[in-house]
Amino acid sequence: MARLDDLATINATGVQVTSGASSAVVAIPNAADGNRARFVHIQATGNAYIRPGGSGTTCTANDLLLAPNMYVRLNVQGFTHIAYLQETAAAKINVTPLEAG
Repeated sequence: MARLDDLATINATGVQVTSGASSAVVAIPNAADGNRARFVHIQATGNAYIRPGGSGTTCTANDLLLAPNMYVRLNVQGFTHIAYLQETAAAKINVTPLEAG
């Protein structure tokens, strides 16, 4: 398995969603090879909760909290979607596929 340290390559387009008061899901974008990304970079413009899972995954206030302009890089192998939820106001959330650099 490839290890993703600080060096990562972005070779494919991600997806942007806007969080709301109800949990929603977005499919994990494909990497440059056309397969679902194994690693993603997720960043939000406002407070939002996220949780990787399947298409039926729901997100709650007990999941991973992203603060404004904070990012996380996740190994999402075995998952197909990212669930997301706003904290108190809508936030734009970008999910970008990464490849080990």
